[in-house]
Amino acid sequence: MRVGRPGITMDAMLWISTTFAVLVASRLLSLAIPSEYYFSFQSLFSDRPSQKIVLAVLGKMLAPFLVGMAAGWLLDSMARQPGRINRHATLARRLRQRWSPSVFIGAFSAAFIAAWPMIVYWDLLANPEVSNLKAIFFVLYLVYMLAYGYVALLGMLTAIFLREQMEAGVEGRKTVSIGELSRVGAMWLLHSGVASVALDAITK
Repeated sequence: MRVGRPGITMDAMLWISTTFAVLVASRLLSLAIPSEYYFSFQSLFSDRPSQKIVLAVLGKMLAPFLVGMAAGWLLDSMARQPGRINRHATLARRLRQRWSPSVFIGAFSAAFIAAWPMIVYWDLLANPEVSNLKAIFFVLYLVYMLAYGYVALLGMLTAIFLREQMEAGVEGRKTVSIGELSRVGAMWLLHSGVASVALDAITK
C-alpha cells in the first residue's frame, strides 16, 4: 500500500515495519546496555538522571540506525535481483521518493510512540525540579524524534552505500554518494547534539 503526494510515495508496509522494528530493537537494547549508557525518558522524571547523557543519547540512537541498515540492505538486495530494477535512475528514484521518507517517518513514529506516555502524563510523572520546563522538554522531544528519523535514514543509506562499494567490478553511477551520507549524518548530529547538550544542561 502506498500513500502520499506526487513525487513522494509512502510505503505503508515499510513505514509500519520500521516503526515496529525500532520499538522492539530499542526495548532489547535497553535491557542489554547499562542504564548510564542508554537514555530513557524515565530518567528525566527520576531523582537520578543519567550521568552520561551524551553517550546515553547516542546509545538510544543505535536501534534506529541498525534498523535502518537492515532495511537498506534488504531493500537494495531485493531491488537488484535479476528481473527487478535494472536501471540506476529507477533505483535512485525509488530510494528518494519511497524508501527514504517511509523509513524516516517510521523511525519518527517509533520515537513519538515511545515519548507519548511521558508527554501525556507529564504533570503526574515529572520531577518537581524540572516540572516547570514542560515546554522546553516538549521541544526537545520533537528534536529527539527528528534525530531518530535522520539516524534511521543514515543507517539505510549507509547499508546501500556499503553494498555498492562491495560490488567489485560494477561500473556506473552510485545510488548513494559520500556527500549525501555527509548531509544526512550532519542533520542527525545536529539534532542529537542539540538534544543531548540541552538535556545535559537542564538535568544537572
